[in-house]
Amino acid sequence: MSYSPKLEYFCSRLEGLSTGVFRLEAQNQTSNIQPQSIIRFTLPSNALVAMNTFAFHFNCQTSAGSGTIAHRLADDISTLINRVEVSIGGVSVASGANFYNVLKHVKDIVENDKKDAGMDHPEIITSGGANNYVDGTALTNAEAPSSTNGKAQFCIDKWCGFLGECQPEVLDLSLMGDVVVSLYLENPNLCISVSDNTTTNALFTTCTSGNAAASYTLNNVYATIVCYNLASGVFDNMISEQMAMAGNLEIGFKQYFSFRDNMSGSSRFTVATQSLDKIIVCHHKTVNPTGSSRAPHAVLGYNTIPDTTNPSTLAGTSAASRPLGLGKLMYKHPYNVYSKPAASVGTEIQYEFQLNGAKYPQFRATSYDMYNIMRNASQVGRLEKEWGLAQYDDAYNVNAIKLTLDAPNARFIQGLDTRSVSLNGYYYIYNAAAAVDITLFCECTSSLMVSVGRQIAVVQ
Repeated sequence: MSYSPKLEYFCSRLEGLSTGVFRLEAQNQTSNIQPQSIIRFTLPSNALVAMNTFAFHFNCQTSAGSGTIAHRLADDISTLINRVEVSIGGVSVASGANFYNVLKHVKDIVENDKKDAGMDHPEIITSGGANNYVDGTALTNAEAPSSTNGKAQFCIDKWCGFLGECQPEVLDLSLMGDVVVSLYLENPNLCISVSDNTTTNALFTTCTSGNAAASYTLNNVYATIVCYNLASGVFDNMISEQMAMAGNLEIGFKQYFSFRDNMSGSSRFTVATQSLDKIIVCHHKTVNPTGSSRAPHAVLGYNTIPDTTNPSTLAGTSAASRPLGLGKLMYKHPYNVYSKPAASVGTEIQYEFQLNGAKYPQFRATSYDMYNIMRNASQVGRLEKEWGLAQYDDAYNVNAIKLTLDAPNARFIQGLDTRSVSLNGYYYIYNAAAAVDITLFCECTSSLMVSVGRQIAVVQ
């Protein structure tokens, strides 16, 4: 626990509490920010800061291209972020996993997290103005919401790792050095939906070879965070008591380690940590979209294109034949599509994890079995998804196993301790017809130890 339960009792009644929301400007630049840039923010010092309220605001515009090309933002605005790093006093505390955009997407699938269409970009905008939920203007070649007067600002305010999952959530930053958040932007080809050579899709302008590559630009960039102030000394006394008793203040947070592999049968991974809590694996349909592979993916079971002569009529189907609310359009950027591997003729895909020789599950699991195990891996237990098994196999194929009892947050350390014994972890896919591109994440609980004199140490 970060604080003694006896000391936490004194925080149940607080007097003289005031709150405020502060705007943070980027250290380097706030406009015309290009792909693969680094954006840094310094959090307020000598303040009580609610870390999970850190929000990254920006306006994003795609390039106009040339000819008959349609550049679009991906279906999750977090796809723009490749890595998130948090440093304290110049020391990297949470260096962040590569492929943060994949991590955020698969975590949303496991946790059944919904996106806010008012601030996020949950769906790919097709064409025209009637279905543009961002700023209501008709789209031509580029997706370019106005950057003036704060119109069509996007926001990322749900984070994996230290920012969104540290415990306690409210930290006294006067106890440590300057806290700097660094956001690494992604390669443009992985973040922009382009209708390359999609001649059969009337919703996207056809792009022929030789057109300009997709890109994006960020403008009006800033961050916000919530801070607190206490007129009384209750909180300060509680911190002092904790440090006097334990010698330091322990701040638990989630740490993620990523592994990417083109696997044929098995993939090995290893991690040294005090608590390995969860393992998450996604199977990429297109791990490196280029050229025509950047075309938007129509999720199985949803409608695809309308009749060009009568847009209200679906091509080759009827809206009445679409159950489970699948009558709408659903397109995903190929980088955000995770599909069940194709099986060899006459066989069925099966999965298995091995951790130092111990199997999990204790049998070769089918896609259906892993779907149920993945639901159990959620922080809050079995969640009901809004799509069927066919959609799971087609676009949301993520496997996850939970290695803790409950551990609702980073205050609990219940996972596998792999520091003294080297972990040999293997992920197996049986009966696959070809090699499979996967990204595997190990979710761990780390501890930041804060001592007197702004001294810090990280226990992985």
